[in-house]
Amino acid sequence: MKKIILTLLITTLTIHTTPSLETAAILHKNEQFDEAVACYEDIVSNNPYNLNAHFQLGCCYLAIGNKEKAIQAFNTVVELDPHALPARYNLAYTYKTFGDLDKAIEMYKEVIAQDPNYDPAHLALGFAYITQGDFEHGWKQHTRYLSQYGKNADKLRSLLENDDIVYKKILLRPEGGLGDTINFIRYAEVFKEMGANVIVVCQSPLIPLLSRCTYIDQIIPTHTAMPAYDADATLMSLPAIFSDTEHTVPNNIPYIFADPVLVKHWQKQLDHDTNFKVGICWQVDVHNDNSKLPIGRRGYPLPAFAALADLKNVSFYSLQKYDGVEQLAELPQDFTLHVFENLDEKSGPFMDTAALIKNLDLVITVDTAIAHLAGALGCKVWLLHPYATADWRWIHGRTDSYWYPTMRIFKQHEPFGYENVIQEVKKELKKLVN
Repeated sequence: MKKIILTLLITTLTIHTTPSLETAAILHKNEQFDEAVACYEDIVSNNPYNLNAHFQLGCCYLAIGNKEKAIQAFNTVVELDPHALPARYNLAYTYKTFGDLDKAIEMYKEVIAQDPNYDPAHLALGFAYITQGDFEHGWKQHTRYLSQYGKNADKLRSLLENDDIVYKKILLRPEGGLGDTINFIRYAEVFKEMGANVIVVCQSPLIPLLSRCTYIDQIIPTHTAMPAYDADATLMSLPAIFSDTEHTVPNNIPYIFADPVLVKHWQKQLDHDTNFKVGICWQVDVHNDNSKLPIGRRGYPLPAFAALADLKNVSFYSLQKYDGVEQLAELPQDFTLHVFENLDEKSGPFMDTAALIKNLDLVITVDTAIAHLAGALGCKVWLLHPYATADWRWIHGRTDSYWYPTMRIFKQHEPFGYENVIQEVKKELKKLVN
């Protein structure tokens, strides 16, 4: 009897033992958010003063789009420790994520007032301004980041201020992912028109594509020896260097060009299809774009596109590569999606894709390199944006893009609200086809 009672006691203790932070952290890392939330909630219910658990709980709620719970968790940390700047910063980021930019800006300023050297808040404040369309305050704030991290390009600024750019060798370096390079390589053409000799360092996958840009004099892959140059800058610093606004940003479209031979090849491949042809890309390639993207920003589940299956006189083509192609197995049989297995395999990264896009009537894509490629090619593109506040390149609340005149933005009205957006796309696509 004693043995039975002891066994029952041990079992009871095991069942009700508070999970450890280590267990919750593993679940969190593996994006098992519901399970992680349950662990963290259990921890804070047993120890209401566990700041780390409250903080990580807020991060989990933010990842799954629960605004109120995320704010509550971060506020709890701040109430328990008013000097917990990461919690204040995440609180500001939560407000920014859910579209309250005024509140986010106010809170970023509070963080900076408490610690003038808190760099993440300075960077986020500048981008929050720009996301609002306030370029004057945004770029002024961003200058601090550029100066601190050696990206202010003082030599280049001096050449520009003194109108001394002609014949100078300007080296442009990549920053960010492949889509970022495609987005900002337009500035190479600006320097070329000024009379500079333009040298571009870029990620190897983009070399075949950018080699077709006549405004680039020399292309060098990253991690190789650099030639002599007069001034250099990172590509993403150039909008700040030029203090560009939505009215002055260079948008001489197209500035990326598909290979005419490949364009003709894909024209022949699609000649039989007299329907309105739509290319779709449903997920970010996290290895090439940004491996730290939160789950809600990685894309739309491919089966959500099946709602478009009954549209008449429309054909759909896959532009997806690598990450996300496994979802093809989940696609309902009544949705026909044409897939080209060897896209870009022989011609080089993006080369077939660019030529294929030139033969399509529309591209529908999530916020990834394909969106920038289609826009840079001057093709009609619909960007499927997540619920989270726009990237600083897409002004909050706008459905157009000052970077790409041919782009239209469709945004979720609630976290993970894929179905509503696809229905809106369906309605507009039907109008366009008709």
